[in-house]
Amino acid sequence: MFENIAALDIGSSSIKMITIRTSLRNFQITSMTYEDIGPGDTEDASPIAATLGKMLEENPLKGYTVFVNLPMEKAIIRNITFPFSDLEKIRSAIPFEAEENIPFRMDELSMDFQSLRGSNPEEGRILLAASHKDQLRDLLAALQECGIQPVRMGLEANALFECYRYFNRVGGESVIQLDIGHSKTVVNVIRDNFLIYTRCITLGTSDIYREIATAHKMTLAEAGRLFEELNLDLTSLENNLQREYYKTLGITRPRLKRIYETSCAVVDQLIEQVAITLKSFAVEYGSIEFGRMLISGGGSNIAGLGMLLSRSFNVPVAGLPFLPDYTERKIQSQFPIVFGTVLSYLDRRQASINFLKGEFLPDFVSNSRKIYYFAGAVGVAAAIVLAVNLVTAAVINYRTSSEYSALLNDRFQKYFHTKPAEADPVKAAQKLVNDEKKDVEAIDNIIQSDERLIDLMKGVVTAFPGDDGFVLTSVVVNDNSVRIDGTVGTVKTLDDYRNRLVDTKKYDSVNFTTNQARANQTTFTMIIKQKIRGGKAKPAERGEAK
Repeated sequence: MFENIAALDIGSSSIKMITIRTSLRNFQITSMTYEDIGPGDTEDASPIAATLGKMLEENPLKGYTVFVNLPMEKAIIRNITFPFSDLEKIRSAIPFEAEENIPFRMDELSMDFQSLRGSNPEEGRILLAASHKDQLRDLLAALQECGIQPVRMGLEANALFECYRYFNRVGGESVIQLDIGHSKTVVNVIRDNFLIYTRCITLGTSDIYREIATAHKMTLAEAGRLFEELNLDLTSLENNLQREYYKTLGITRPRLKRIYETSCAVVDQLIEQVAITLKSFAVEYGSIEFGRMLISGGGSNIAGLGMLLSRSFNVPVAGLPFLPDYTERKIQSQFPIVFGTVLSYLDRRQASINFLKGEFLPDFVSNSRKIYYFAGAVGVAAAIVLAVNLVTAAVINYRTSSEYSALLNDRFQKYFHTKPAEADPVKAAQKLVNDEKKDVEAIDNIIQSDERLIDLMKGVVTAFPGDDGFVLTSVVVNDNSVRIDGTVGTVKTLDDYRNRLVDTKKYDSVNFTTNQARANQTTFTMIIKQKIRGGKAKPAERGEAK
């Protein structure tokens, strides 16, 4: 079925829009648009309506089916566990649970829920989401000012998860997703390709801007521009001082230090809230070991943030996989949610939260239902009768034959220890090779370098000192950095190792710090920064921009 689809991600500082053209089996991205939210052009136009108006001048949405998400900070989210798994019983119990968990009158809220996978099959877990009706009315009014009538209003956490599921090539893993936006951070916990927990933390990059603006007596917009121009590396103040880029902006060393410390303090608050979220999840679900953390959103572009998160949670940190042929950082970091919004509609295998219910149901949807209810019922009844008459005998014969054949094959394999030969051995071997290549590609994607992971580690290991006193305790690879921790007999041995790495000219920088543990033994941390990969965009087919 051919359909024009548009999705909008309306944030607190910008609006992202993506348009897609579907075909019978595939879909193709036709445009991606980004616009910062500014003030309304007139007293009657809201900032959202004014910004959307500019976007629609270049990309009108007439004839498009439009999907949006309710910003997570405007939603009330509860992860609830029931002592039973029957969905109808859960549906009946939700109003009572909502009254206990949500401190607002039920008639003031629009509410929906979706099932979550639990660790105990006897229990039922759900994600309950609610929002004040006034907030929905305000958002819909801004959209309707621009002639947009969305058919669905979902949850950002689901869109973020759908984007992960579409691009992920690693099976059976447990993952933490962080989407660090302007005014909030969305935390998803994923296990075995299922979303099992989510939370919204009201901290984002605007909190860094606000602290800088207060400390240095400037506007929030000026603080934001200053922070972005500085491109601070949060792993070390010394790294920023050595670059001396701050001098070109007329900033003194003491002022740079204050900005650096202010930024780190906000990031520490965010890390603390993520830690609290994971502890809360572990109390409800049980402790699990995470394989990696995937970050996205504008905040993921902050240099050194991945390293700080990796140190705090002891997991590799990488960017969320997204449209690999597009290297522009703004697309990579800020479009996953809006793309996931489309995927939530295209992949309808599991029901997910939709706030457009009751009075918010689009008029054309409710009218269509009223007109075609009777005709639809008659058509369905006729189809059922026809299907029963034509298929019943065939199904019975097929089932009997299949069960008998399966029984014979099972007994034969059991008693003679055999398995069926592959119809096409070459094709089967090629499949095994392709699966191995996907696994290697997933490992290589952890690092942002032209080198393969195995080649990278070979270069680092080859330069190891031959000194018996050189002992490793850990090696962590994330983003464009490798961190090595260990002990060494003399600092000179470490200096020689560093010089050998620098002489290869494969790395952007090699730095280390030491701490005297005891006589003849020094602990050290070495950070090896790789040269960033580059590339140009290529035309894309399924799921990629055109």
